[in-house]
Amino acid sequence: MNMEIELNVMKNNKEFADRVSGLFGQITKNNGAFEQACFRIFGVTTAQADTLLNLPAKHTLRMNELSAAGGVDTSTMTRMVDQLVDKGLALRQADARDRRIVQVGLTEAGQKMRREISDALTSYYMESLDDISEPERLIIIQVLERLQTAMAKGLQNCCDKYCNREGQK
Repeated sequence: MNMEIELNVMKNNKEFADRVSGLFGQITKNNGAFEQACFRIFGVTTAQADTLLNLPAKHTLRMNELSAAGGVDTSTMTRMVDQLVDKGLALRQADARDRRIVQVGLTEAGQKMRREISDALTSYYMESLDDISEPERLIIIQVLERLQTAMAKGLQNCCDKYCNREGQK
């Protein structure tokens, strides 16, 4: 893209938004392709791998804490944990003080797989970003932090406008 067109994209809010959306889509697609290939080797789905990564290496979490960490409802997380228990990667136990509360943790095999998945993801990002210079890294982090803040605000505004209409569409 030449400089004149590039400047026009930056001035036009819709074109800028479309460009950012397209780049996010490409990055997400690349990450998804890596995760699917990687996790297939480990014999888990992307959702199962995410659950393993959300569990602490040595401790347990309450099912509702794990659900919150994964951004899914408790019934969905319960099914996910069932699958991990069946694979011998997670364990479930009733809380000693309140048997209605379910604690979830990793087995030794789950701890090992969690480490391996975490190492694979770290390696992927390190290798992918290796050619970026130190000054560019600082700029990228600053811009991504600014973008994250702007998009969090945009999400709230969008939800206020479109999602919280109390029966209206």
